[in-house]
Amino acid sequence: HDAALRADRRWRPADAMAAASSASSGERGLLTARSSLRRSHTLTNTDELRKVCRYGTKCTRRNPQHMADEAHPADPDYLDCCRAAGVQPEFISLYQLFKYCDHDGSGKARREEMSAIWHHLQSLSSFLGPLDDDNWHSMDDDGNGFVNFSEFADFATKFHVDLPLGLDALLGDACRKDDTLCCGVKGCSCRNFAERRPRCKYGAECYRRSDDHKRDFCHPTDADWEANSSVRDPNMCSCGHKRKLHSSASRGASIVAYPSYWASVVRGDSEFNELVAVGTDMLPRLQRLVDMTYSDVTTRDRVRHSGSWMVPRNYVVTRALRNENSRMWRKYTIKKADLEVERQENERLLIQNPQAAASLPPYDVVNDVLTTQAWVASDADGLASNINEWYLWHGTSQTAAITICHTDFKMRLAGTTTGTLYGRGTYLAESITKADEYAKEEDGSFTVLLCRVLGGRVRHCGEREPDPNTLTRDCVEGPYDCVVGDRRKISGTYREFVIFDAENVYPEYLLTYMRGEVFKSPSHP
Repeated sequence: HDAALRADRRWRPADAMAAASSASSGERGLLTARSSLRRSHTLTNTDELRKVCRYGTKCTRRNPQHMADEAHPADPDYLDCCRAAGVQPEFISLYQLFKYCDHDGSGKARREEMSAIWHHLQSLSSFLGPLDDDNWHSMDDDGNGFVNFSEFADFATKFHVDLPLGLDALLGDACRKDDTLCCGVKGCSCRNFAERRPRCKYGAECYRRSDDHKRDFCHPTDADWEANSSVRDPNMCSCGHKRKLHSSASRGASIVAYPSYWASVVRGDSEFNELVAVGTDMLPRLQRLVDMTYSDVTTRDRVRHSGSWMVPRNYVVTRALRNENSRMWRKYTIKKADLEVERQENERLLIQNPQAAASLPPYDVVNDVLTTQAWVASDADGLASNINEWYLWHGTSQTAAITICHTDFKMRLAGTTTGTLYGRGTYLAESITKADEYAKEEDGSFTVLLCRVLGGRVRHCGEREPDPNTLTRDCVEGPYDCVVGDRRKISGTYREFVIFDAENVYPEYLLTYMRGEVFKSPSHP
């Protein structure tokens, strides 16, 4: 029945944008609820938008009252204040530029939204042409019709857009520590924050010649003499701009931290992409994970892909590779940090404004995922359970698995193997047996990926005949991040986990295995 439904209820080519236009008012409320949550932290304690300081990045005032009364380029409410006042913002980071493009705060930008800021990108890059189909498809790396910040940042780095990423606050502990802070003010050549030096009190009559004194104090013959004062200011750079207008100069591999057990070594911003053979201690752990997630339940999808109801009695792991891909891990880490900030805002909203919080669906923690329970029990790295970070299986061919590890999941190809019962996304499973239904034999063995997954806010679906367009829209444009289709509840088979954004999945391990003897299980019709 599962296979028949997949064939009959295909996700139609008309994408979520078209579906959203016919949504009911209740559905549209859900679509905007998440946007309201993402932007709720930009309001002051009085829920009022502030006046925009007319001096912007050139403001040198330190008066606490002025800082409280007027918004400045590094303030979290700056963009909303600019929108309300009809003021053109000064952009100091790529993250800020993307947030301005993402005017509804959904975390995703459509092509028409991106076109509104394209001239800003072009003014910051000598290599960027018009927003044509080639540039749009290059930016929309996973092909889901929207661009999130990770995709935007990768694209901007590729075309040498002259703005820092501005992710220091978002990434927090996940950000690699780097003392080099780059100025984000357009036209400023400062690439490393240097505290503005005070004037030497002796001026031209100074008799000291030590290098330390010359480094710490400026003199009349120095270029920064006129701009500096006699007071030391640790929050002002020698370039003339405040410290908070600076952010990490890192752009590539060095922007985020990596798992301690990875073998790859970070060398500056140079990317790395390696499939590394796991140690002898890891293979038994992966075998135990396979054993603990085994089930003898069969489904029509097994018949569809292998031609038989018969189920293997076991699976034997013969080889395992760890995917160490800096670009994909960076995108995953940024998305994870974004979801954690959103979850914090959700908790804050529940306390400060319960009525507004009621417009959002509940944020359920799904902590009974079999794969995750088994992996955590093996003393593996901890996962962020508060945002539903899981480990899940994805069955495929060896050729496709290697391609995914090198280039990521492509949503434009989603559903070509598994069908689209719950929408056009990447399908994952908590049972190795379910994932094995989609694995393809190559050279006498089969392949499965063990993936880290960011479930976020879960859209539970227990319907026998779900509407894939509605489910896709709820996740791509609405408040949800994934769909959990509960065929276990409906027909006693398995749950399926569907992700619609490639940044929410990191394929960490590639396992090659052999199927055991097949038999007629009790679930055989």
